Amino acid sequence: MTTASDSRTGADLFLEILRNFGVEYIFSSPGTEWAPLWESLAKQKAQGVAGPQYLCARHEDIAIGMASGYSKATGKLSVCLIHSSVGSVRAAMCVRGAYQAQVPILVCAGESLSFGEGAPWVGFHWGRYLADYGGPARLMEPVVKSSFCVHDAALLAGSVHRACNLAMASAPGPVFLSVPFEISAGQALGSAPTAIRRPLSPDVNAAGLEEVVELLKCSAKPLIITERLGRRPEAVGDLVNLAEAVGAVVIEAQHPEYVNFPRDHDLHGGFNAKPFLPEADVVLLLDMVGPPWYPESALRPKGARIVVLGEDPLRSRVPYSGVDGDLVLVGDAVSAVGRLARAVGGVTANGKSRRELLGPLNQRRRAAWREGARQRSASVPIDSRWMCEVLNTALPAEAILVDETIIQNFTMLNVMDRLQPGQYVNAMDGGLGTGLGAALGVRVAAPTRPVVAILGDGAFNYNAPLAALGFCQEYGMPITIVIGNNSRYLAMQMPVKLMYPAGWAATTNQYYGAHLDPPIDYAEMARLVGGYGERVTSPAELSGALERALQANREGRVAILNVIIGDELEYLGPIMKDEH
Repeated sequence: MTTASDSRTGADLFLEILRNFGVEYIFSSPGTEWAPLWESLAKQKAQGVAGPQYLCARHEDIAIGMASGYSKATGKLSVCLIHSSVGSVRAAMCVRGAYQAQVPILVCAGESLSFGEGAPWVGFHWGRYLADYGGPARLMEPVVKSSFCVHDAALLAGSVHRACNLAMASAPGPVFLSVPFEISAGQALGSAPTAIRRPLSPDVNAAGLEEVVELLKCSAKPLIITERLGRRPEAVGDLVNLAEAVGAVVIEAQHPEYVNFPRDHDLHGGFNAKPFLPEADVVLLLDMVGPPWYPESALRPKGARIVVLGEDPLRSRVPYSGVDGDLVLVGDAVSAVGRLARAVGGVTANGKSRRELLGPLNQRRRAAWREGARQRSASVPIDSRWMCEVLNTALPAEAILVDETIIQNFTMLNVMDRLQPGQYVNAMDGGLGTGLGAALGVRVAAPTRPVVAILGDGAFNYNAPLAALGFCQEYGMPITIVIGNNSRYLAMQMPVKLMYPAGWAATTNQYYGAHLDPPIDYAEMARLVGGYGERVTSPAELSGALERALQANREGRVAILNVIIGDELEYLGPIMKDEH
């Protein structure tokens, strides 16, 4: 057993590198191999050294979700520590989502190189059930940009420094390092680099941008589709200027990660490009993660020039994309949009006439959704449109909405048109279970702003609610959790109902894999940590319930609203069938 001393360990060096990178928080669902780092953190605090704050998340899904939510809200590098191979396997789904969504996270786990033979205490469990061939780095390799085990103390400084840079470099994403117990507990070799700058994203080729400018200027019916430009809210203004100049309809894809364009703007075309594809002559796919339309062979606009622009325009992280661009440009979309807007110059005649033509279309689309919501203001069970309308009107302007919904997402996007850039974070990155963690990460990033997480009851069941609620209580970081509860996995029921509308499942109401019965009163869980919980069945009570939840947050208590909703497939079914 070691005692407090001034000897410099690998863990000390690891922590110093993170400090030099400006890392503010370490999110963790830890294991015993991190004892040397805990000692370094205690030393850091005792010596009054400013450095990363350690936040214990109690579950891997919450830890990775927090790291992801924090980085999405700030654009900064986050760090997450998990436990050996077992923690890595459990966290892999969430890390994979961050990889697909291009979220910069340094993920680290520990292991043992010696299994206790001639090394400091590591525990019998390493030789019994924690060790795997190739270690956690081998397990994590498919879901990260880079995966490596630091197998020698001389490599620690360079490996950590490189991993931080790799995570932030274009296109950003999670990077994995295994830091064995013997390396972190042993004597530090080498020193931490002091001159640290974030890797710069490449600028888009100037000649390529000039070609895009000419295409847009000559276009009669340009179309812009974007999914994540709003990750940098300052870019939204440039996109507005560009769209107004050339009269481009802007579609926020089918599952936008942020608010990418003002939803009350005349040129906002909604979230489904299909109505605009047949007549489009130029389509600019801007900072896309998912496919803009599918299937590509059926929906590709026949007479359009397709421009694909972003840090990963060919979507190298997925096995199939299908989008065949006529012009593919690699680089930072945020700076490219500003350059395009300035190069196009003022509003063209086509831009002015297109805005006058398209403005009423957007107004009618939004008004139809709003009217649909208000017509159901007395429906029981509560209609999802009305739930979203209440959120749309009652959420404080400074609130941030974190969304982990699937079917409800389409309703929310269309009804909640007051959300502004920086006020929305999509936490559904390919696998359910990260929404609560993401909301807590956003709360860490924006400690003075109310944070509201909205989930379906199915998604809520995939999360780790006790770990999330415990974090809220331990660190005094309350959030409001709104659960749209229809007692089913609607996403499981939808394909059966659409494919077999008069089939056995529909006629007998026997939807295997969909029902969540008997119902659970999720609101009661808040009381376990001294929070506020309310089961909402009356549409007239929604606004008051939301205010009571936000008041509990102001008092430092987490809140859960269990909102009993009806069947969205009654109105979304035809829309979704047409889209697919």
